[in-house]
Parts: sequence; C-alpha cells; structure tokens
Amino acid sequence: MSKYKILNSIWFVLAEGIKIYFTNIDKFLTYMLFPVFGQLVGIALSFGLALGFTDLIVAKVDNPWVAMLLVLLLAVPGLLIFVKAFWDFMVAYVALNSMTEGAISTGKVYDFQSHNEVATRRTFPFVLLLLAVGLLSSLGSSIFFMVPGFVLWIYFILVYQIFTFEPELKTYEIFKRSFQLVKGHWFRTFLLMAILAFFSIYIITQGISVVFDYLNLTDKIYGLFNPISTAMPLEFTNELLTVLKQPVITPDMISEKIYYSILFAIITGLTLPIRSICWTLWYMNLTELELKNRNNNKKSKKTKKNEEEEE
Repeated sequence: MSKYKILNSIWFVLAEGIKIYFTNIDKFLTYMLFPVFGQLVGIALSFGLALGFTDLIVAKVDNPWVAMLLVLLLAVPGLLIFVKAFWDFMVAYVALNSMTEGAISTGKVYDFQSHNEVATRRTFPFVLLLLAVGLLSSLGSSIFFMVPGFVLWIYFILVYQIFTFEPELKTYEIFKRSFQLVKGHWFRTFLLMAILAFFSIYIITQGISVVFDYLNLTDKIYGLFNPISTAMPLEFTNELLTVLKQPVITPDMISEKIYYSILFAIITGLTLPIRSICWTLWYMNLTELELKNRNNNKKSKKTKKNEEEEE
C-alpha cells in the first residue's frame, strides 16, 4: 500500500476524500454509469416487456404454461443486464479502494480493468464476503437485532477495504480485522459515516428535487410512473385503511414514492466513489495508528526492560 501520511482526523479524511473525488470526478462518474443505470434499465426492460406483452401473449397462446414461459423469456434480456450491472456495482466496492490508492500514489485514476481485477481474480472469496455481508445485514435489519446489528455494522464497515489491501485474510478474519481497527474509534467512525451519508446522499437528493420543482419537472416525471401506479390493485388496501380511519393510498402517492426511490438509488450509486475514497483513507489512518501504537508499546517495554536491568 502507498505510504500516505494523513492526520488522525475525520475532517482531514473528508477534505482529502472530496479533493480526490472532484479531481477525478469525470472518471468516477464514467465508471459508475453502467453499474447504476444498468440495474435500472434492466429492471425497467424486464417488467416493461413482460407486462407490456402479457395480454397479447395470453390472447394468442391457448396453453397457459407456454404463455407463462414466453412471458418469462421476455424478461430474460433485462434480467441479464441487471445481473451484469449489479455484479459490476458490487465489484466497485473493492475496485474504488484500489483506485483511491492509485490516485494517492500517482494523482491519477486510470486502467479500470486492473482495479476491477482486485475483486474478479478472487471471485470465490469475494462472493463469500458478499454473502457474509448480506447475511449480517439481513440479521441486523430484524427488529430483534436492529440495535446490536447497527453497532456491529460500524465495526465491520471497513471489510471491503481490508479485502482489497489485505488479500491474505480469510472471510472471518476480514470481519475480525475490521473490528480490531474500529475498536476504540467507534464513535468517530459512526460520525464519518453519518456525515458521508448526509452530504453525499440526502443533501444531493433533496437538492435535485428542489431544482426539479423549480423547473416544474416533478409532475412530469411523476407522470412517467402513472401506468404502473394506476395498474396496482388498491381497492382492498384502501377499504382497510378507511375502516382504520387512515389516509387512503392514491396512484399519485405511489408515483411519488417510485420517483424518490429511483432518484435515491441513482444518487446513492453515483456517489459511491466519494464514500469509498473516504473509507479507504480512514482505513489507512487507523492502520497507521495501530502501527504507531504497536511501536510505542514495543519502545515502552524495551525501556522498562532496560530500567529493570539497570536496577
């Protein structure tokens, strides 16, 4: 790893992360375009083709099993695009760390393929890591484990950086290593995560929404989702809500929810580089602190030993 001297401060990490990101923003955005928009296009294509031609297929094909097979086949191209984009997005969690090190060492970001290979040449260990992260995330989202799950998530937040820079470690050792690094720095790690999420996701999402409102584009964008929202069966749900004296769900509300969900997903994806950069710098910071503390302990033990020998 590059010998990069950083200050023991999350504010310095944020400042350096922002500098690296905006210095290479064109490359980072280009790199994230397909992983982010490919997933959306894949989902839209799958549902669009499947739902758009369902009535026509049912009308033309007498055998229901054949009709179902044809509908599923129509969804395949979109699913393939989605799977490829989703895999590339997961690979980016590792590749961006390698890119950060390259940017620190050379001041440039280039050769995306070589950075991707940090994950793809270790596909099986990487898939194991993704499965472990997914399992822990599922457990942590349970109401019974929400609080301890959140606490552990902060301890394990550096697993992708450790996978990148300490390839000799096994999956369980990666989580153990992240816990060791964050231990004693939990609150500052949490604060860094909160600041990154607030500014790189929430503020940008709300800012774009304000711009769209100002340009009178919001209602037009809502209209794009009206075919989906109006096709949803809301009668039973609204009857139940009426009995419970709760506001009913309207197609406009569903269109608004879809709009914000898609906008949130796009912003979250496109700003992944700045979060990965900052976490890589934070990993370097904690690793350097650990090494410094280890050396200080060795010096203290040596000094103590010398004093005992002199006595």
